[in-house]
Amino acid sequence: MSTNTIPSVNLLPYHEARKAARRKKVYTMLGGAAGAGALIVLIGGMYIDGRIDDEMALNEQLKSANAAMDVKISEVNTLKKDIESLLDRQRAIESLQAERNLPVQLLEELVRQVPEGVYLSTLKQTGDNFVMTGIAQSNERISELLRNLSLVGWLDRAELGESKAVTMTNNLREQRRLFDFSMRFSYRAPEVPADKKKGAAAGPGNDANGANGIKGGKV
Repeated sequence: MSTNTIPSVNLLPYHEARKAARRKKVYTMLGGAAGAGALIVLIGGMYIDGRIDDEMALNEQLKSANAAMDVKISEVNTLKKDIESLLDRQRAIESLQAERNLPVQLLEELVRQVPEGVYLSTLKQTGDNFVMTGIAQSNERISELLRNLSLVGWLDRAELGESKAVTMTNNLREQRRLFDFSMRFSYRAPEVPADKKKGAAAGPGNDANGANGIKGGKV
């Protein structure tokens, strides 16, 4: 009787090949993951760099806009100063014009307010204050003049300085009892709305002015 022998098979190369295939697969997966990670890092870095560049460009634009705005603000401030300077000049010119017009305006007003029987001999101005002297037929005439001046809107603090009786001789050698008086008052600017102040009302004068012979009536 014959016996059959089973030939021996060496499985070591097969196991080694499988292990090698597994290692290769693992290394391939690790390499792919590393490559993907590197690619993600690269793309992320590029994206971040792009955003940084955009932010820097925006900052530069903002700096340029701020610089331009600073220039405009400076120009506006300069323009405001120029406007204020022109307004100051305009006010100064209007004040000078008002000062020149005041004596004429005052004389015209006195002609209207001096009653019959009063003769003004002098009118002197010091700043905003005025002193005038004259002769009246009676104290009642003086009181009427004082009352009239008190009603003038741009005159203030009208008051009688003194009044004394005097005897005077006229051209017919007739003696008459008259009253020599002095009166004080001051200038008060009329209240005019700011938008209507172009044609400035009368303003105070700085130099002393004098006027003689303003006649309101015979004495």
